[in-house]
Amino acid sequence: MPGRTLEGVFRQLAGATRLIHASCVRAEPKLNAVPPVKTRNIGIIAHIDAGKTTTTERMLFYSGKTLRIGNVDEGDTVTDYLPSERQRGITIQLAAISIPWNAHKINIIDTPGHADFTFEVTRSLRVLDGAVTILDAVAGVEAQTEKVWHQAAALNIPRIAYINKMDRPGAGFSRTVKEIVSKLQTRVVCVNLPYFENVDSEPVFKGVIDVIHKKLLLWDSNVDLDGTKITAVDINEATTGELYKMVAGSMESMVETLGEFDDSIIESFFEHDEDYMAIPASVLQTAINKATLQNNITPVFCGLSFRNIGVQPLMDGVVRYLPSPLQIELPEVTSSSSKITKKKKKAQKKTGSETADAIPLKMDPTKGLIINNNNNLTVALAFKVITHPARGVMTFFRVYSGQLASNSTVVNTRTGKKLNLRKIMLMHGDTPEEVNRIAAGNIGVVAGTEDDIITGDTLVSHGVTKGKHFSEIEANLKLHPIDIPPPLFNSSIEPATAGDARYMNDCIKMLLREDPSLHVSEDEDMGQTVLSGMGELHLEIIKDRLVNDMKANVRLRDVAVSYKETVARTDGTSATCDHFDNAEINAKVQFDSFEGEAAESYFADEDGAILLEHDNNILILEPGATPQYMVEAVKERRWKLDHTLQELQDSLIQGCITGLQMAGPRFGLPLHSCVLRIKNWNFPIDVKGPHSSALLDVGRRSVTKAVKELNDKSENNFGVLEPIMNTKVYVDSTLLGDVMHDLNNRCLATVLAVEDLGESLDKQNWALEEAEKIYLPPDYTMKQAHQDLTERKVIVAETPLREMVGYLLKLRSMTQGRGVFDMSYIGMRRVLPQRLEAIRSQFSFI
Repeated sequence: MPGRTLEGVFRQLAGATRLIHASCVRAEPKLNAVPPVKTRNIGIIAHIDAGKTTTTERMLFYSGKTLRIGNVDEGDTVTDYLPSERQRGITIQLAAISIPWNAHKINIIDTPGHADFTFEVTRSLRVLDGAVTILDAVAGVEAQTEKVWHQAAALNIPRIAYINKMDRPGAGFSRTVKEIVSKLQTRVVCVNLPYFENVDSEPVFKGVIDVIHKKLLLWDSNVDLDGTKITAVDINEATTGELYKMVAGSMESMVETLGEFDDSIIESFFEHDEDYMAIPASVLQTAINKATLQNNITPVFCGLSFRNIGVQPLMDGVVRYLPSPLQIELPEVTSSSSKITKKKKKAQKKTGSETADAIPLKMDPTKGLIINNNNNLTVALAFKVITHPARGVMTFFRVYSGQLASNSTVVNTRTGKKLNLRKIMLMHGDTPEEVNRIAAGNIGVVAGTEDDIITGDTLVSHGVTKGKHFSEIEANLKLHPIDIPPPLFNSSIEPATAGDARYMNDCIKMLLREDPSLHVSEDEDMGQTVLSGMGELHLEIIKDRLVNDMKANVRLRDVAVSYKETVARTDGTSATCDHFDNAEINAKVQFDSFEGEAAESYFADEDGAILLEHDNNILILEPGATPQYMVEAVKERRWKLDHTLQELQDSLIQGCITGLQMAGPRFGLPLHSCVLRIKNWNFPIDVKGPHSSALLDVGRRSVTKAVKELNDKSENNFGVLEPIMNTKVYVDSTLLGDVMHDLNNRCLATVLAVEDLGESLDKQNWALEEAEKIYLPPDYTMKQAHQDLTERKVIVAETPLREMVGYLLKLRSMTQGRGVFDMSYIGMRRVLPQRLEAIRSQFSFI
């Protein structure tokens, strides 16, 4: 670590210093005119409290987008604009903003760090081209960091790392870099190194060393509070010997790493007499860019965002090393032009018939992605919906091909509905800025869509041209899906008075539109609404928004785990139910059961099968269930009803679905992993009197009756399912026994393995060797890092979610705050009879 002796040298070199980043104009106009080659779509991802929002706020300020720096603690940030976010100091939902930087445009999405809001990260990653992973220099690589890192890696998204909070006691740059290599299984090149000065015998973080340009970048926080002025000092052997040795070691390590992927580095090395320090900066930057885009390396930066140190070099790194929309992998594009249902896809694969994979995609070096060889085709993906206080419902979208213009007509390929998009906007936190059009590779918003567009919808248009009608393939295009995880926690809510019910329902509808990971079901018997979410904090935030932000007058209940009921065994029992007022309206249903995923079951291949993905059920309208006289009446055009045959069938099916959602015989819970067959049904078609809604009631009551009759024969015909989690607990080896004992006995866990940190022994060995190979500057926390790598263990277990509620507090208590854990959903599993009574106590609200 450099000492006070260097300060005199810097004063002597003051005449040779210069201000850098002067080219960064703080108010660049015409952002929307920036071409795709100079556009970057990035996400800020990390563990909670690593400094994502703080770093984003500095980026906005240095780009000239804002005139003052927002502060998380003071609750005046641009990207955390919800009252709940500002009050708690955490990011709850993603926020998008566009900024200028050195003649480029950076579209930034700030994402949450808490595990309960993983879906916000998931849908952000779907539309991003690159990511900045921020790490706390003290905490290093944390559990959620690993999770979001692997999410990005699964989508082949290039990443750069930014080690933040370099001023904290215990901050270790070199230790954190080693953890990036060992835990995240990636090679790194250190573009920046930290620089400290000794003040009163204590190291104080003052700036960063630019390894590639051999410059020391200094921020004087005593004079310049906003960090806009940076002084650059040349590093050479004669005047800055200590720093020169650090740069030389880091440069050698960088060249050795890059040389494994890029021959131009090796050629340049020999051209310059095998002098690592003589390789031109442009050659190094080109090689780093290439290796980063191929996900072979991760460039590492460092800084202290809260004190405004190191953010500008990070922004330069985003522009230099992360991809433009012209450099990304081709997205996943499919089409349902054949109108087949999901259950037919297996048969399609078996027969070798043409699939959506045949849709031609190509990347034009100037226009961007071209789909189906149609230069005029515009395709965009809607990935988030919000409710703006002034403009109402607004939908975020990413344009993948063409350009989406104001006052243009688009087709939502999910519904087939044509929509007129009047105003297209760029988002500035919660402030929209109107523009004429959004070109390929950019992110924008559109207002006034209400419920016409939801998360995951694909929008197609002919752009600004008046083109021909869409082909069948184009009208049914689907960009890569956004998977919505199942909700695992429940909490009931009810209006304080009958008069409050309508407003409460309006508020819940708004929340559902914004957050597809939130689900709502009704308990008609108790008159309560049950909210289902991703975690305790998720539901707590939902409640907070209802009561404090939306001022809904509601009563709230405690959080409980989401259980389901299922058919354990069937005996062919069927039940027929008539309508109260008309015996000619009836339906006969029968239950079957299966194990595993509904889509993988052989029931899904039957004619008339409909997959109900939310609860993993299959509803089968058997081919012979519809009366023959109805089919003949349609063929012979003797149909007299106001409702079509399809509308009658849809009403019956919807009634059955409603019945499945409330038919559990033990707790009235939704049925899960069941097959419901509609054996036959009837409805009078010779008169116009009955309404199709009668079939809704018949379908619901038929399911209820079939459940009762099957349960009356034996209670063992039904079982209760609970969510099971894949749980990884990270602890020191000295605490392994206590934590495992707690998992086994109190949490009822099934421990599958106890592993050293790392995905596999081979990968772990490779990562440890790689971490030792790279040059890193001295770091007094490195001894602890070695102990962590050799003594940290991962307990892999399957745990009932119910037993993991509040587990973090217990784990921290057992491990003096050092233990962390991560959970992912496996599926629903049958509850053993001896646990039913313990579970029954959770249903006091039913």
